Amino acid sequence: MTDPATDAEARLAIRELVDAYALGVDRKAADDVASLFAREGRLVSLFGPGSPQSPFVRQGRERIATALSRGLAVYLSTTHIVGSHGAEVSGDRASGETRCLAHHVYERDGLSRLLVMAVHYGDRYLLEDGRWCFEERRLSVDWRNDTVLEAT
Repeated sequence: MTDPATDAEARLAIRELVDAYALGVDRKAADDVASLFAREGRLVSLFGPGSPQSPFVRQGRERIATALSRGLAVYLSTTHIVGSHGAEVSGDRASGETRCLAHHVYERDGLSRLLVMAVHYGDRYLLEDGRWCFEERRLSVDWRNDTVLEAT
């Protein structure tokens, strides 16, 4: 049986990991975000419900950092609002789900645009070298809304 205090500490550390990911993405700190993954961690992106595209998979911190850096370069800014999160811990492994609203500001055809996506992550976590990290983070988009951003 798992010690409830240890389980609660693990779930708190995992929630802090999830929040650090969102903050790192919003700062466009690709290397910092990649450091949140296990050495052989995987980032898997699925680009929309029912998408015929195959998943975009990057494994290892260096490849994850490169992919994030390239992907974030198109945005002027991003804001991720982390909503619900839950994790089930079993020893040095855990699994969980996170939901967030991801806001992306970019320019197209001379106009500032706002892309909002409802994102959910299916995660596997690993306690590696004494810290919780992403073993695999699987990103899916439930819906998106892309509009012209109005000036204030």
